Amino acid sequence: MKRDMKLIEKMLCAFVFLIVGIQMHLYSQSPKNVIDEVVWVVGDEAILRSDVEAARLEFGANIQGNPYCVIPEQLAIQKLFLHQAQLDSIDIPSSTVSANVEERLNELIMRAGSKEKLEEYLGQSYSQIREMYYEYVENQMLTESVRRKIIGDIKVSPALVRKFYNSLPEDSIPY
Repeated sequence: MKRDMKLIEKMLCAFVFLIVGIQMHLYSQSPKNVIDEVVWVVGDEAILRSDVEAARLEFGANIQGNPYCVIPEQLAIQKLFLHQAQLDSIDIPSSTVSANVEERLNELIMRAGSKEKLEEYLGQSYSQIREMYYEYVENQMLTESVRRKIIGDIKVSPALVRKFYNSLPEDSIPY
């Protein structure tokens, strides 16, 4: 079963590369300059190539596998969680989000040395940085809230883990 999942994952990556390659070829043939392009669509939300590139640059070597397959998949999962949060009317208080944003910004300021150096490094004003981080943190907190809601009732004991592990065929157990 695990081999089937890996095969499906590889086929999905190959399909994504094929589609992206065809799109890039078509766009390179057109005389217009492309600012951005849609890589995937989840519901009404588009995942843009710029989103994938930004995540690739942000996480860099921490990504296991092909980043052009892993990142769009993770972004799609996040968008599904955000959509579910909207359907379930899950709301994070703005005071909680603001406190979290302030904590992160203070850490960034400390790393950069000053607020001015942070603005210079990111090429944005402090209010723009705060606005960008507010949306990011709010989405992150909503996603985590939906995850907790989904897996909150699941209880896994060490005995269940051992039973599952022992039920796997020997050639399917990762090293």
